[in-house]
Amino acid sequence: MADGPLRAAQLPPSQALEFLRQKLNVPTRHWDDLRQEAHARGFMVAGAASEALLADLRQAVDRAIAGELTIKTFRKEFDAIVAKHGWVHHGAPGWRSDLIYTVNMAMAHSAGRYARMTTPEALEMFPYWEYVHNTCLHPRPQHVAWSGTILRADDPWWNTHFPPNGWRCHCEVRVISERMLRQSGRMLSQAPPINALPWRNKRTGEILYVPEGIDPGFAYNPGKAWKEGKAAHIGPVPAAEDAGPAHAPAPHPAAPEPTAIRPGATPLHDVPDLHRDRARQESVLRLRDHPVGNVEAGVVPDAVRQALGSDTASVRLSGETMEKQIEKHGDLSEADYRLVPQVLAGPHVVARQDDRRLLLFHHDGQLYRAAVKATADGSENYLLSFHRTTKEKARKALRNLPILSGDLEALPEDVEADDDE
Repeated sequence: MADGPLRAAQLPPSQALEFLRQKLNVPTRHWDDLRQEAHARGFMVAGAASEALLADLRQAVDRAIAGELTIKTFRKEFDAIVAKHGWVHHGAPGWRSDLIYTVNMAMAHSAGRYARMTTPEALEMFPYWEYVHNTCLHPRPQHVAWSGTILRADDPWWNTHFPPNGWRCHCEVRVISERMLRQSGRMLSQAPPINALPWRNKRTGEILYVPEGIDPGFAYNPGKAWKEGKAAHIGPVPAAEDAGPAHAPAPHPAAPEPTAIRPGATPLHDVPDLHRDRARQESVLRLRDHPVGNVEAGVVPDAVRQALGSDTASVRLSGETMEKQIEKHGDLSEADYRLVPQVLAGPHVVARQDDRRLLLFHHDGQLYRAAVKATADGSENYLLSFHRTTKEKARKALRNLPILSGDLEALPEDVEADDDE
């Protein structure tokens, strides 16, 4: 194929390494201390507030991008660095090292590809780009929908949608020449609409508008930000424990045309069941892979909503809760997490813990327990915990609690459960 040298799999690491090595080290306390384009000029690892720790982590990332470390050997390097500095970090070591490896590799290679694809010679030969979704374990429906979109290389859509477009996103951009376009019998696409949806930073309370289908923090083109020097001001992390971000917030990507903006998400329970439950399942699994932000995990029946004193049936799951899930109920499988929407939608037993908190029990060949709480103003509901249990443990949990609906004794017996209730 004529554009083979420009494909990601054959890209030499020189541009990717150049992208990494021009960055300044920025010690941080939180993952969002740097915003979007600022990552094009600043190297950070969330929670790595020590310059010495950050320098060692950066050296390991540099070696990985240079091809000296595989993900397996990077894990060993990470463990040694953590032990050397006594770093207490969020998430299990294997999960955290994999995340650092995959995100930095993806961003560096994305910037390198963009630099190679936007040389005058490349743009003359290949004036069109195609969005390509590659097969993965947990495909994002929106990314699948974008696959096959062919636009001019200078289309503004690429400013926010040049992959990766989220944690562990495997999408790429393929270059296309005039001849290739003619021979394929295909035509240029119309740029997909950029539906801006509100996302609330639970730590700061700040509301940001993020294009639908893109994870918070990924709505920018790392290569373009690097090439054009559009990164935000970068400064040292504040010393105070409750200090704010380490910089002035990066400018938000240019807003799309007003007709393309939909300022508010369509509730998932307003779309067909097949897509609704699949989308929720995939959202929960992505949050398990990277517990940041919050997602809609499911909806509860109207009777449960009323018992919660809530204005909405939607139940959200936060990254903070997922971190606790990983720590306390690490044996829960993908199949278990795929049942979360079902557990919320069809509880067999409902009990009240307090005015705005309920326990839900659902049997699906195994008894599951979930705790749901409504916020004080009733505007949101959150899933506080989810795990396997047994009737014996459920009886203890329900002791002295008002049962609002269902009969525990009518449910089948279980044979296994989490040890930590």
